[in-house]
Amino acid sequence: MSRPGYMFIICPDAELLHANIAELQEKHGATDYEKKAYWADEDLPPQFWDDLTLQTLFGASKVIILRRAHKLKAAVWDNIDKTIASLSSSSFLFICLESQWKSKTPPIPAVLKKRKCWKFAEKQKWFWKSAGLDQKSISGFVGKWAKTNGLHIESPVLNALSQALPKDARAARLELDKLELAAGPDRRILMEHVGLIAHSEEMDFFAFMRSMSEGGDPVEIWRRVLTNHSEKDSMIFMLTASLTREARALWMMIHGEESEVRLPPFVKKQKQALAQRLGPVRIARLFDIVMEAEIGIKTGQRKPEQALELLVASLTSLFAPPQRRR
Repeated sequence: MSRPGYMFIICPDAELLHANIAELQEKHGATDYEKKAYWADEDLPPQFWDDLTLQTLFGASKVIILRRAHKLKAAVWDNIDKTIASLSSSSFLFICLESQWKSKTPPIPAVLKKRKCWKFAEKQKWFWKSAGLDQKSISGFVGKWAKTNGLHIESPVLNALSQALPKDARAARLELDKLELAAGPDRRILMEHVGLIAHSEEMDFFAFMRSMSEGGDPVEIWRRVLTNHSEKDSMIFMLTASLTREARALWMMIHGEESEVRLPPFVKKQKQALAQRLGPVRIARLFDIVMEAEIGIKTGQRKPEQALELLVASLTSLFAPPQRRR
């Protein structure tokens, strides 16, 4: 085949992930392929395996995207390893590894490193990797966006944008869309346009949970959350990701793994106190609440704003005093 049969996309930022897949489709002449997405944190249906190996009735080609593949168990990787060996020539498979990077090295699951499909992809360089946006990479992200949209940005303005924009690609694009409208017919982004970017302070979920657990006013607490995540369609996953990270740290602390949580000593001490106050049952319930919100959206059962409302209600109930929870 003139293009790879499959590729590994290693990136925790969903927006960058989708953008790169689109670029690879264009590079390999696959823009008109039927696109089908599957989620590895759900049971893979028989249709997934059929899409990999079977030709369609009229010979149409398919782009198959396997999201969150870092969640797969060893037995499923075994099946993928065997199936890829007989991959249909009409199928273009993208395997997405989306766990957060903890160092400069991409986090490749140990069960994958042993598989032939990974070793062959490494040899052929059939992968793309990015740790996501940070202070260094966001200027290139903005520059690429400006070039694609025919916009001119002077270096001082680009530096200011790199400081002001959120380090999440989807949130950053929403802000850049506003700047494109402001640029007008001259297609120039000026320093005065930087002020259009929403400079809301990132929500501190440790402060949020501490306030909720101490009986703070839920209306005021949630007002701040929703102000910081006003684009509900795009920010719900940012919110759940932040909540998951915080819950994971608290879970590790309450189970004697605080040495694995890298934080300044005074912050760690505060989080240990919060973990003890919440207890293992309520911390575990946080993971369930996040999963319910994400699955509702991914399966199409709920719109993002509905999932957000249920998330708010569930968390408010979880942190309510015992008599109100009953």
